[in-house]
Amino acid sequence: MEMVISNSEAEVDARTWLNAHKDEEGLSWPQIGKLTDVSHSTLSLFATGKYAGRNDTVASKVLAYRDRLAAQAEIAADVATVPVWYDTPTATKLTSLLRWAQSGKIVLIVTGPGIGKTRTAERFADADPNVWLATMAPSTAGVATMLQEVAVAVGLGEIKGSPQQLSRRVRAHIQGKKGLLIVDEAQELTDKALNELRGLHDRTGLGIALMGNETVVGQIDSRKSALAQISSRFSIKHVQAAPQPGDVDTLLDAWGIMDAGQRSFLSKIGGFPGALRGVTNTIEIALMAAAGSREALSLDRLRAAARQRNSRLGAL
Repeated sequence: MEMVISNSEAEVDARTWLNAHKDEEGLSWPQIGKLTDVSHSTLSLFATGKYAGRNDTVASKVLAYRDRLAAQAEIAADVATVPVWYDTPTATKLTSLLRWAQSGKIVLIVTGPGIGKTRTAERFADADPNVWLATMAPSTAGVATMLQEVAVAVGLGEIKGSPQQLSRRVRAHIQGKKGLLIVDEAQELTDKALNELRGLHDRTGLGIALMGNETVVGQIDSRKSALAQISSRFSIKHVQAAPQPGDVDTLLDAWGIMDAGQRSFLSKIGGFPGALRGVTNTIEIALMAAAGSREALSLDRLRAAARQRNSRLGAL
């Protein structure tokens, strides 16, 4: 008995949209399968009208995926685009420190959250193929896991082996390149992992910028015997808890916010934990709410957005 494939209006609609979406976005069936929670083999059969299973179920998932994309696009249309880059005084300072480290030095950069050190590091690394950014986490705290993360950052990909083998491969890859390794979230590393980085520097002349939060300083100062060798090699130790004067103003200029009252309010938010990131989040929330009501950005909208983030901020 020949299997009859149903072709309800919803199924035809889903099939037509699915094929057009795949072509327009250049996606593969496995990629779309992950997004729709439908196996790629089922999707490819459904798209050609040859699937012999529950076409209505597949169509329902495809249309749900389409609706999700539409909703996300609508939200994105109402949200102002975050400025790609704004050259704050802090960013200028950190960039100069990274350039110094690139000359074969080890520098320590410690800042409070939301000041922009990670964005500065990303931009610096993007501009030079011999600058590599490796971001640490609790899962990369040890020597081997740290070296594996560094290997990915420098372009070796996922490699395996003993710590000695990993270290040799990384050293061989970076030797002679006069490169800079930026290690973000360095507070996550153990003493041995930090000293392994010092060894990479000593053996290859690799410049190293250790970046992290204030716990890095305590980590190094409280364990001087274990970390004496790397601590003695710090060419510069830069510690900055808060934004520099002018940082918030530069951010607000990039957003095009010129109203004196709004700037004063947002400048106060910049003094709280989260700093520039907190200012950006507040502006984004306020602009989204204003766009939804077809209104211009206002101080009231900014206060309401601040209250959503932190009840204390709305009372500023």
